[in-house]
Amino acid sequence: MFYIVFSDSSIDGVYISIIAFSIIETFSIYSMLNTGIDAIDKGQTEAGLALGYTNNQTLFKFVLPQALKIIMPSYKNDVVSLLKSTSVVGYITVQDLTRVSDIIRSRTYEAFFPLIVSAIIYFVLAWLLSFIVEKIQKAILPNEKTKEEILNQY
Repeated sequence: MFYIVFSDSSIDGVYISIIAFSIIETFSIYSMLNTGIDAIDKGQTEAGLALGYTNNQTLFKFVLPQALKIIMPSYKNDVVSLLKSTSVVGYITVQDLTRVSDIIRSRTYEAFFPLIVSAIIYFVLAWLLSFIVEKIQKAILPNEKTKEEILNQY
């Protein structure tokens, strides 16, 4: 995107990175949702329509909650994968964590410490994102909650 699509523009590399990763993540989420909705039996949609619900109501009340249960583990992996793939933006002159660790390595000639620190930071960020997505998953899908969590909610 930086060197081909936006090569003649004066847009900053950070914005191009955001555009590129947004497009990638959008198509990934679309394909996950499409797969999750296709995995739900068509009888669920027919039952919702037979009960008098509209197409949108049937989708959001019956089909989507079941599809989310199927796709949430894959989505959690995709979010962590997106975080890890952002380490390549240093190649388009964006100062990211990996690029900064390379700069520190070149100035201090210390190869081990900057890489370990950046690996720890990426690990903590990946763990934090995974934790947040897991909390969202439990909030969205009540079937994923334990009995104690359901009772403490009320």
